[in-house]
Amino acid sequence: MVDENQATGEGMAEGCVPVQIQKKNPQIQVTMAIATSSIAPWQRKLKANLAQRDSAWPPLAAAFATANASVHRVAQLEARVAALTAQSAEAAAALANAQALGSTHAQRKSADMEAQIAALKEEQRETYKTQSLNAQRLLEMVETIQTFEHTKKVMTDENAKFATANAVLNAKLRDATELLREKDAVIQIVKDEMAALQLELVQREEQLKASNDKLKKLDSENAELVDRWIKLKQDEAAKMNEANEFVESALKSKKTALTERQTSRENQFEDSTKPTCFPPSVAVRKIALHDGDINCIAVNRDGSLIATGGNDKKLIITDTSTGSVRTSLIGSLQSVMSANFSLDGDLIMGTSNDNSVKIWSLSTNRLRHTLTGHIGKVFSAQFTDSTNRVISGSHDRTIKIWDLNKGYCLKTIFTLSSCNDLDLLDGEGTLIVSGHLDNNLRVWDTRTGNLVREVSGLHSGQISGVTIAPSMDNLLKLVDIRTFETVASYQHENFRIGMNWTSSCFSSDGSLVASGSFDGSMYIWNTETSKVEKILKEHK
Repeated sequence: MVDENQATGEGMAEGCVPVQIQKKNPQIQVTMAIATSSIAPWQRKLKANLAQRDSAWPPLAAAFATANASVHRVAQLEARVAALTAQSAEAAAALANAQALGSTHAQRKSADMEAQIAALKEEQRETYKTQSLNAQRLLEMVETIQTFEHTKKVMTDENAKFATANAVLNAKLRDATELLREKDAVIQIVKDEMAALQLELVQREEQLKASNDKLKKLDSENAELVDRWIKLKQDEAAKMNEANEFVESALKSKKTALTERQTSRENQFEDSTKPTCFPPSVAVRKIALHDGDINCIAVNRDGSLIATGGNDKKLIITDTSTGSVRTSLIGSLQSVMSANFSLDGDLIMGTSNDNSVKIWSLSTNRLRHTLTGHIGKVFSAQFTDSTNRVISGSHDRTIKIWDLNKGYCLKTIFTLSSCNDLDLLDGEGTLIVSGHLDNNLRVWDTRTGNLVREVSGLHSGQISGVTIAPSMDNLLKLVDIRTFETVASYQHENFRIGMNWTSSCFSSDGSLVASGSFDGSMYIWNTETSKVEKILKEHK
């Protein structure tokens, strides 16, 4: 075991030659060095390393200190043992002499010396044991140091790897930063281009708005010109009709009496097939009333007022003599689907897609009743002659009878199919007829709520109106309500039913029937001959 002072030769006398002295015993080997007064560089370096090691590992330094102290103590004890051995030899010689001389004092001194020697040997054995334990601890410390040095080497290698990876990541980060800077520049360029395009778009929108305004102005002028042209044509047609009538009257005045009698017989025969009401040939007046489609139209009893309902949620009353709007009735939340005047002309009723029936007073132009209870669109409703009851049909597959005096529903009839239209077979509505989505016609007794008769097979499509039962198969049929048999059918190759609320109407003498087609044309049939009398194409 070598400690720092022994390795560097500190504490030696000046001028001594460095030598190594080895002294062996059965338990431990001790090496001692004698150094010169001059310290070599390698010794300084070794001393510095040992000092660094001691500061880093205090337990190891303490173990070395203990071991060195044990070595010094062993050397001291050996020197003392050698001295005592010499003394013992001297004492033995003196003892021998004393024995030879027979001295008691010499014997006593020899016994004391042997006891001291035995005690020193025991102390030497204990010191050897301590030195052995210190050597074992030193070996364990050396192994621990080697383990930590290996761990340090591994961690150093890992640190080097991490440093290399960190350098690679830093390089990638620099590249990504540069790429992000380039993309920011590109984004700025795109933003500038987008701003320029936005400015151009605003300019284009302004140009488009100006063009639309110009187009609307041109459309208005065109409509005005068309109206003037139509009026001119109507005036020309009126003059032509007057001329034709004058020529016809002149020719008739020149015929002989025989010819007149023969013509009279022929006229009697023709009058039996020709209607007394003549269909119109041209539109007398065009009135723009609604902002959207017109779904229904109704005329009061004396023909002085027309009611129209449309998708703009309004029911508009128009004076037929002047063509001016008398009033615009509001209150519906959805499209108005049907309109109907009361018999006395004081009330106007409108049904709506908001599942309600609304009744206005024409004298005050205010809403008088709102009948709610249906859970589906209400497509049709009729006043009774007494004007105190209303019967309504809805797509919720019910017909409801309302009492206007009490303001609530008196009876609900379940119809098994959505009701598109209904009409009264008598003034008080005790019998009603309804047309349904399942293509069937049904007759009901409102007093009992029972089904009186169901007529199927009339149409191949849903029935949209029951004035004369028009349906979605583009065919109008006249049914005798007494026998429920089809009396006549009215059709045309270009006639098309467009909506499931399309209705038809009779002329005042029942000789003509009219219905609107999907293309905007009005078709008028002769009820006797089932032939088309006129096709009016004023609507678009």
